[in-house]
Amino acid sequence: MKPEFDPKLESLLHAELKKLPPVAAPASLLPSVMSAIAARARLPWWQRAWWDWPLTAKAAFLLIALAIAGAFSGGGVMLDEGVSNYSQQVVERFGPVTSLWETVLTILNVVGSLAERIGQPVLLYAAIFVGLLYLMCLGLGTVCVRYAMKRA
Repeated sequence: MKPEFDPKLESLLHAELKKLPPVAAPASLLPSVMSAIAARARLPWWQRAWWDWPLTAKAAFLLIALAIAGAFSGGGVMLDEGVSNYSQQVVERFGPVTSLWETVLTILNVVGSLAERIGQPVLLYAAIFVGLLYLMCLGLGTVCVRYAMKRA
């Protein structure tokens, strides 16, 4: 259901609002705004908006961002064939590190599956134990507070 629009109401409100005197800003508004602007101007360039950075910092940021994007994409999207071949050579040089990482991941998977099979009952008992300890602390705390607040 659409609300009904009354054109007379709009003109009446406009006339009444025009009769009101202008509202003055508080005296403390201008100094606080000016101090906020001055504080923002005193910030180092790296804490300002990117558009306020020096041109050299912007250029360096863009070059580093493109290098990272090229490294993650294998260089095939943005870089030419020579750089792509070089990145492939770098990947081949890190072959032993890759095999070491795969070994570590395998060991972590085995430990995770063992913890999954053996750890389920242990985690349940530990959660129950921690819950009981919490309730015991809550009860003892209540007794201590009531004893301390007891009126003689």
